[in-house]
Amino acid sequence: MTRTDAASTLDLNFSIDAGLIVFTRDGRALFGWRDIKTGLYHGEEDGVCIPDAVGAIEFVSDLVH
Repeated sequence: MTRTDAASTLDLNFSIDAGLIVFTRDGRALFGWRDIKTGLYHGEEDGVCIPDAVGAIEFVSDLVH
């Protein structure tokens, strides 16, 4: 990864919560989150439930886009 001049001006003193990479039965990998109350996974893009999710791993990024 190359650091550009624009990136050097970012304030790196912020924290970002971990998101999830959710894996589906048909082999897709989606960015998402898990509802603590229901245990269901939801897509980061649209918030819709991912009914065919088979598992997930945490993903932590140091930058937001």
